[in-house]
Amino acid sequence: MRTVLTAALMYAIVLILLRVTTRRIMRSATPLDMAVVFLFGGVAVQPILGTDRSITGALLAACTVAGMHLAVSRLKLWWPVVGQVAEGTPVVIYSNGTWDWQQMHRLRIDERDVVAEMRQNGIRSFAEVQSAIIEHTGGITIVPKDK
Repeated sequence: MRTVLTAALMYAIVLILLRVTTRRIMRSATPLDMAVVFLFGGVAVQPILGTDRSITGALLAACTVAGMHLAVSRLKLWWPVVGQVAEGTPVVIYSNGTWDWQQMHRLRIDERDVVAEMRQNGIRSFAEVQSAIIEHTGGITIVPKDK
C-alpha cells in the first residue's frame, strides 16, 4: 500500500512541477525540456521503489531540477548563447533543390520526415519548396517558394 500511495504522490508532484516549469507540447519540447522530464522521472522512481530513499530527498532533488530549469530558461533571455548551447540552433537541410545529407545524417532525419511535414502543410512537391529547416525544437519548417 505504501508503494501505491508514494507512487500516486510522486505522480502528482511531477505533474505539477512539469506544468509549472514548462508549457511546451511534446512535439516542440527541446532537449532542455526533455532533460527535465527524464530527471523528474528518475528522481520520482527512487522513493517509490527504494526502501532507503525518502520523499523529502526526492522532493528536494525534483525542486532543485525545477529551479535549475527555470534559471536556465531565464538565462536564455539575457544571454542567447545559453539557449544555443542548451537547445541548439536551426539547421537548413534542404535549400533550392539541394539536400544537406551530412546534416540530415547527423540529425537522424530522412527525406520521408520532410515529405510528411510537406503533406501536413498542403505542399505536394519539392518544386514548391524553397527550403526545409530543422528547428531547435526538433520540428521541421517548410518554407514555400514565392509565387
